[in-house]
Amino acid sequence: MATTLIAGGQVVDGTGREPVRADVLVEGERIVRVGSDLSARDADQTIDAGGCVVAPGFIDIHSHYDAQIFWEHELSSSCHHGVTTVINGNCGFAIAPYSRDTRGLVIEMLRDQEDMHPDVLEAALPPDLESFERYLGEVEKRGPMLNFGGFVGHSTIRIMAMGPDAFEREATPEEIAAMARLADAGLKAGAMGIATKTLPRAARTASQQATEEEVMTLLEVLRDHGRGVAMFNAGGCFDLEKVHATQQQIGRPFTWIALLAMPSGHHLQFLELHNHWRERGADVRPQVSCRPLIARNRMSMPSIMRSPLMAELNPVSEEQRIAAYADSAWRDRMRPELRSNTGERIDWNHVTLDQSASSPELQGGTLAAIGRERGVNPLDALLDLAVADRLATSFIFTYGNDDPDEVARLLNVEGAVLGLSDAGAHPEQICDAVLPSDLLGNWVRGRGALSLEAAVHKLTQEPAQLMGIGDRGQIAKGCFADITIFDPATIGPGEVRTVNDLPTGRERLLADRPAGIHHMLVNGTMIRKDQRTTPAHCGKIIRPQ
Repeated sequence: MATTLIAGGQVVDGTGREPVRADVLVEGERIVRVGSDLSARDADQTIDAGGCVVAPGFIDIHSHYDAQIFWEHELSSSCHHGVTTVINGNCGFAIAPYSRDTRGLVIEMLRDQEDMHPDVLEAALPPDLESFERYLGEVEKRGPMLNFGGFVGHSTIRIMAMGPDAFEREATPEEIAAMARLADAGLKAGAMGIATKTLPRAARTASQQATEEEVMTLLEVLRDHGRGVAMFNAGGCFDLEKVHATQQQIGRPFTWIALLAMPSGHHLQFLELHNHWRERGADVRPQVSCRPLIARNRMSMPSIMRSPLMAELNPVSEEQRIAAYADSAWRDRMRPELRSNTGERIDWNHVTLDQSASSPELQGGTLAAIGRERGVNPLDALLDLAVADRLATSFIFTYGNDDPDEVARLLNVEGAVLGLSDAGAHPEQICDAVLPSDLLGNWVRGRGALSLEAAVHKLTQEPAQLMGIGDRGQIAKGCFADITIFDPATIGPGEVRTVNDLPTGRERLLADRPAGIHHMLVNGTMIRKDQRTTPAHCGKIIRPQ
C-alpha cells in the first residue's frame, strides 16, 4: 500500500484539544502513526505541511448532492473547501426510491423545494431507482470523490407509496405501513437515518401532509434499527416541542434546522426550548451556521416568492411567465398573497437588486428604495424590471443570520452542530458550500468567535459522532485518512462565480477558488494538491455504525 508522510504541520486532531506539532503517516486508506519527527524514509511521498494546520477532513451533515452525483462525481463546490464527507437527503428530499411512474413527481418536488431545473434532472437521472439499496449502488458505480451518505427521505417514500395523492391528503394505515417498509429497507441498505419536513410552506411537499401517527411510525422504524439519526424541518403535525419530547422515546439522536439569528428574535425562543430540553437529557441537536441567510434569485424562478400563485408559473414557458408578470390583474392577486400567511413575508428593505440589463444604474439599491424612486410598489418595480430584462433580472434577499454578535453566540451553543450548507441545492441562488472556509477565515481568524480547535471540532469529530461514523473526523491511529491541510493565516471562501456547466447548459453558482486550502486527502488519496483540485474516484458510501 502507498504511504504518505504529512510532515511539519500543527495537528488539530478534531477532539477540541490544542494544536500540537506532529507528523502524520498514512498507509493506504488509514492513518497509521501520529508523532514527532517521523522519517520520510517510511513514506512513498512527503507533504510539507510547515506553517499549516493538519486537520481531519470536514463533514457536511446538510447537503443535497443526491442528484448532482449523476453528472459530477467531484461534488463541487464542497470538494474545494476541505469537505471530505457529505450527508444528503436532508429535509426528506432524497431522490430514491422512485419508479418510472413516480419519477416525474420526485423531479417536481426537487424543482419546487430545492429550485433544481427539471430539464437537468430529466437528462441526468436514471429511468427508475426502485430501492434505496440500488440508489447507493448507482452512486458507488459513479465513484464519488467525497464520502457519500444519505437519509431516507420522508417525502420521497411517501410519493413512492401514494403517487400523486402524496401531496394532497393524509395516508391510510396501509399506505403508512408501505412507507414503513420502504424506510426499513433504506435503513437496512445503509441510510444514515430518516429525514422529514413537516413545516408547512406555500410550495407544498408530500411530508407536509403527514399526520403525527405517520411520523411516529417512521421514527419507530429508526428506533428498532438502533442506529441512525432523525433529521427534522419541524412544524405542522410535528413541531419543535414534539421533536424534543419524542427523542428519548425513540432513543436515537435528533437534529433540526435551523437555529439562526433572525430579525424577529424567534431564535431566542428556540434557544430557550433547546436549553430546557437539554437539561432534561434530550439529545436533540439544532443546526447552526456562520453564513448569512441569503439567496440570489433570478426572476425566471424567484424562490423567495413562495406562494401558490407564483408556484403556478413553475411549469410554464418563459413567454407565459413574462406575460403574467406584465399583467396588472396578476399583480393585483400577487401583492396580497405575498403579505398573507401562505407566502413568504418579504421586507423589501432587505432585497437588493443584483443585476438588471435594462437599468444597470439601479444595481446595489434596495427594492424598497427603487420602488419609492419610481413611485410604485416594490413588487411592481421588480416585475417591471423582470419584464424589461426578459427574466434575466436577479436580486439578493437577506433573510437573517447577519447579526455578527448573535451568530457568534449561536455558534457557541452547547449541543448545537454546524449544518445548513444546503450544498447541491438552489444552484443559481446560493453557494454555502463555503461554510468551512468562511468559519475558519472570517469567524475564527477574523472575529475570534471560536478558537481554532473548537471550530475544527465542530467541523469534524462532532458531526462524525452525531452521524455514527466514529472512524472519521479525527487525526488518530486507525482512523480513515480524510485529511485537510490549510493555512490558518489565509484560509477564506474566495469568490463565487457563475458557470454554465449543468447537463443542459444551465447555470449555477460555483466556489472553486478558496484561499489557504493547500492539500486534501480522502481515504488516503490526494484530491487537492498545492491548492488545486485533482479529481479522483476515492470516496466511499458511508453507513452509520
